[in-house]
Amino acid sequence: MENRKKRSRWLTVMILFFFLLFNQFLGFFIEPITMVVSAFSSITERWLDDIFPTDLIFMMLFLLVGGILFDRSSRKPLLSFGSFLWGVSAWLMGISPTFATFTVSKALYGISRVSFSGIYAMASDYFKPYNRSKIFSLLLLAHPLSIVLGTILQDVSQLEQSWRLFLILMGVAAFSITLAIQTKATEPERGAMEPALSTIPMKGTYRLTWEKSKNLLTKPSLILIYLLILFGILPTVTLLEGSVIYRSDVHGLLKPEVYSSILPGMLGVVLGYPIGGIFGDLAFKIKKTGRLLPCLAGFLVPSIFLICAHGVTDVRSNLFLFYILMIGLFMALSLSNLMASIMDVTLPELRASATAIGLFFQTLSFLMAPTILSIGLKNLPIGALILWMCIVPWTICLGLLTGLFFFIQKDIEVLRSHMAYRGLMETKPTRLEGWDDR
Repeated sequence: MENRKKRSRWLTVMILFFFLLFNQFLGFFIEPITMVVSAFSSITERWLDDIFPTDLIFMMLFLLVGGILFDRSSRKPLLSFGSFLWGVSAWLMGISPTFATFTVSKALYGISRVSFSGIYAMASDYFKPYNRSKIFSLLLLAHPLSIVLGTILQDVSQLEQSWRLFLILMGVAAFSITLAIQTKATEPERGAMEPALSTIPMKGTYRLTWEKSKNLLTKPSLILIYLLILFGILPTVTLLEGSVIYRSDVHGLLKPEVYSSILPGMLGVVLGYPIGGIFGDLAFKIKKTGRLLPCLAGFLVPSIFLICAHGVTDVRSNLFLFYILMIGLFMALSLSNLMASIMDVTLPELRASATAIGLFFQTLSFLMAPTILSIGLKNLPIGALILWMCIVPWTICLGLLTGLFFFIQKDIEVLRSHMAYRGLMETKPTRLEGWDDR
């Protein structure tokens, strides 16, 4: 029975991983496809999408709503719906006769990405706290892998001619994942793997209430984690966007060379996520603040390698590519541990909402960085601008992380005490199903 549960758990995690991988793989191609479609439209049709990417805007608008729904309802049907919506949006984009209908369909795709908060919250209920950084690092791998796959396929995909077929195929992938979620995925009880609850059968049903939800915006640890995500993602987006300009405009690399030179950084991220997850979980077993140690390395060390890379004149050299790989590796140490830290201080029935807020700030970074970059280019050379836009946010993150060291242990202990009380109430013979321990 136990082996069957483990197999079912890992099968569900792999389904969720492929949800994230293919959804973000489509996201990699959304911008080039939008450029192809907009070439055949008038400026009056495309003005909104030229200013704001509609998929990211609609994702931000619906993130908190999605988080609340995932915390108040069964998560498996909502994930199925999110995957189905993604498939519908891909097909609608593929058959769109005008840029306006393409933009509306693209907005639906953005709404489907609200499901990410439910994926992380659901995954957290499959594993004990000292395994969560590793699991989140596995799920987070979907993003760099989607970029690597997209970079490799970008030059051979011939999007100008085949973008409609590509979107139809992405829709097929989405509908396949919808079917897999419906037939193979299992949903765990909220909080079932918390130390105080993992050895007892759970009778209660726990859902988000407005009284409990106040903690999402008042708990010091959560506020600091949200800000760490906001400022921690800025350098990542800056390096992705700015390095293309730096290598093509300053060093004269051709487009294929530029994209191939991104791969060492992505390889570093692919290596860094599991290393950060393993190190974070091991440190968490020793001390409650242990997850913050890889975060410290993730905000401190990349700046050293970035300064070294800035001093290399030949961007084709192995030394430069090594520095880029190390920047990617150390940058990736933080995020899985920050996501796991959200779960460490948040009630199980609030975790999707807390994750949604974290993803809101992450998406805000994705929107802010290109804007800051374009404004900064008017006043600074691209090399110096990249340095400023990376080192300043990392320095802010070090200050925020110092504050988190003071607050997180207390907030973890408060949650553990609450879970212990909940476990005591679960074992009472008079325990009523549906009891709410607000």
